[in-house]
Amino acid sequence: MGTRVLSTNLYSSPLGTAVSSMQTILKYATELEVLLRGGTRPPTLATDLLKHIDEFSEYRLRSADNFREVDEQGTRSTAGSSPNAVRVLKSALKTTKLCLDQHHTALAQRIVERAAHYEETLRCCGKDEVQEIGSQRRDLSNEYYMMRIALAWRQDRLDLAENWLSKLESTLAEYDPVFTEKLADLLFEIGKERHEKAAHEAAVRWLERAHDVLSSQNLEGLSSDAGDLRIAISHTSARALMKVAGGGALEEAWNIANELDAGPSDKLVVLMLKLDLHDATSESDLQEYSNLLSRVVRTIHITEATFRTTLHYIHKLRSKSATFAHTLLEQFLLERLLDTGNPEWVDRLVVTIIWNMTTSTGIANEQNALRNMLDTLWGKLPHSIGRSATHAAQTLLWKRIETSYDHGQFVEAVAWCNLSLHEVFDTTGELNVGKIQRKLILCTLATSDYAMVKTTYSTMSDMAQIAQETQYLMYKVGLRSGDSELGRCLEAIYKNSAKDATLLYACVLEAQHNGQREQAISALQHVLDKYDYESPPGVNLPALLRCMARLLVKDLDVSGPRAAPAIEAVCQLFEGAAGQAKTRRRESTNQEFPLSEMDWFSRNTYNLALEYCSDWDPGQTLRLVQTCLKFIDLYPQDMDGVTLSDLSLRRMFCDFLGGSLLVMMAREEDTTEAQLQYYLSLRKHVKSFQTHFEAQIDSLHGGAKEDLTRKASTLLTFDFEAAVRLKEWVDANQIVKECQSYEDPKLYGMLADIMLSSDAPTETMITVLQQIVNISWRINSIDMTKLSRWVRCLFQLAMISNVGIAEFLLDQVSTLAKDHTMTYPAEELEWLATTSFNRAVDFYCASQDEACKRWAEAALGVAKNANDGGQLHELLETKYLSLRWQN
Repeated sequence: MGTRVLSTNLYSSPLGTAVSSMQTILKYATELEVLLRGGTRPPTLATDLLKHIDEFSEYRLRSADNFREVDEQGTRSTAGSSPNAVRVLKSALKTTKLCLDQHHTALAQRIVERAAHYEETLRCCGKDEVQEIGSQRRDLSNEYYMMRIALAWRQDRLDLAENWLSKLESTLAEYDPVFTEKLADLLFEIGKERHEKAAHEAAVRWLERAHDVLSSQNLEGLSSDAGDLRIAISHTSARALMKVAGGGALEEAWNIANELDAGPSDKLVVLMLKLDLHDATSESDLQEYSNLLSRVVRTIHITEATFRTTLHYIHKLRSKSATFAHTLLEQFLLERLLDTGNPEWVDRLVVTIIWNMTTSTGIANEQNALRNMLDTLWGKLPHSIGRSATHAAQTLLWKRIETSYDHGQFVEAVAWCNLSLHEVFDTTGELNVGKIQRKLILCTLATSDYAMVKTTYSTMSDMAQIAQETQYLMYKVGLRSGDSELGRCLEAIYKNSAKDATLLYACVLEAQHNGQREQAISALQHVLDKYDYESPPGVNLPALLRCMARLLVKDLDVSGPRAAPAIEAVCQLFEGAAGQAKTRRRESTNQEFPLSEMDWFSRNTYNLALEYCSDWDPGQTLRLVQTCLKFIDLYPQDMDGVTLSDLSLRRMFCDFLGGSLLVMMAREEDTTEAQLQYYLSLRKHVKSFQTHFEAQIDSLHGGAKEDLTRKASTLLTFDFEAAVRLKEWVDANQIVKECQSYEDPKLYGMLADIMLSSDAPTETMITVLQQIVNISWRINSIDMTKLSRWVRCLFQLAMISNVGIAEFLLDQVSTLAKDHTMTYPAEELEWLATTSFNRAVDFYCASQDEACKRWAEAALGVAKNANDGGQLHELLETKYLSLRWQN
């Protein structure tokens, strides 16, 4: 009957006709059982069916004495008689079980509540009737109680479940084996569910009840599944006890495990339980743990699940003893897995063994043990292990090789390399074999075993031998052993370095490390000369030039015949680098010569020039300074402010050093034309310095500002000298004006000395010296002796060419001499006073009375400040008063 038909019959059958018969009730209950078994869940239908059952039950209770029903055999019986109650109770219990299986606890609750009436009916029957069906009634009542326990459990009402169980425990010995097994299984499920929900103490109680129920029957009377159920109960109980803290729970769990293990055969679940108990015990016996695992290895039926489980427990053992773990892994592989014929398991376990060996410490003679295992495996395997396993194993071995090599354990590294080349790894690709063989060469080279190196090299394939990495290693061997075939190896590396010059650089560094720098320099110089300071395709030119520069710089401290060629080579190298940088930047190939490389070359050219400026010829140092400026000129102008400021400072340093070198070269030059060229170049450096100095001065502070200010004043002196030598008198005059912001007495002393030693026109010299003197008056720290000498020189020139300036100087000296904070030299005052008075006498003799009076009074003013007690003033005044004037 389908869902639709059943629903139609329910709704169309009035109470008291079709549905009111016991046969119809049982038929609908059967139909509901079929629907529930098929997974159909018609809530409306179930509700309607329960409604009809309820109505029928109530109706039947009201008319129990008068109503009669026809049973399935067509006979008549009392409504409340045992046969009808048995049939209804059986159907209700079956329906309840199905509802519980389908998790319809509410429906099951309503059905079992109605079933309670029929269970009570059976219990209240007369003695005769009980005697007829006593055994069946007892079984149904027990089933009913068991169903109430199951329902209470599903409703999470374990207090009710315990209440219903108490009704059964009183007659525990009367249960038949089938019911006993069912009840034990139900109690086991409750205990297991409590254990899964971490209610371990409750789980232990229910599992103990399950064990007691099952133990109430002889094992011979139970089914064949009872033994497994007993083991499951004990196993789960032990695991629950493991989670219970204190109270001897762990000891009790051990007792259960030992009792289970006392059986005639090893059961995997029991062995796993004992292993877990060992893990839970704080002081576990590793030997016993290992023995248990050995029993597991010997007895399990190997499947993917048991394979993984066994490895899981071996991994646990490894965390405590890698040696025990290796023994079990080897046993598992050689005694069990090889017989399965499953290459995947063999591969996985081989990788696991190698992983254990290469990542553990404390295994005695680990390399020998691993070699023996691989030898045994190779003798039993029909073929080598798979490619994936080979790759994984050699990856693990390679890590151990690297670790040993990095720690200087070269003998161990050699042993690990030989293990990586074992026959069991025959599927290794030729490239990987070559890589391992090269590592073996490197390790034996570290032990200076050159014979072993040659033996290893001879066993390599042709492709591995000609590889540039191999040639590089043989080049290293040649450097250390004095082999004469170094050139052949280097040539092979060079030919194969078209796209990657890393090994070429490595050869240079290796040669340098072995004290053979000349060979490294000659090799790199050959490369640079061949490519005109460019580079082979794929070679990083800046890196090549940097490497060469570092080698050449180390030769700069030599003396004798080698000094000049070394300096010339360095200058050529940096000039070539600047040229290539300019070419590549102009061609927009900035990636070939990035800013980081230009920055390196720029800084190092300046540092070298600064370091050797006092040792080298100025011209050679100047070449480096000019090269540095070429690099600076290549920087883009759209860079950030900090970088541009740094470049500006570097340019100023170069300009200062270049200016200093050029003035030195100009002074030493005998040829006038060359000298003037040096001065012209000098003025360009000064101009560049001044431009950047004016832009930077406001952002400078402290020592940096003072240092650059000193450099600026020094360069102005050089610029003044250059302007004077180039006879650029207007510029010379302008330079003096620019010096007004520097209160440096030495600066004006040098300017005055330069001017006085020049062949400048008198007017120009007077003008320039006048500015120098005027500026010097205002400097408190000026050396008065020097100033007085400049005044005398200027006075001498002015008396001939510019009398007004001479008279002005006399007034200035008088004023200055009155200032007691500075002492004007007495001899200079005396000279000025007597010279100016003699000049007054000259005017007197020429009948220039006004001029005579001015000069005489000026002389008296100077003499008045002479520190001689007024003697000079008195003498000159007496002579002045003796003069007779024309009316």
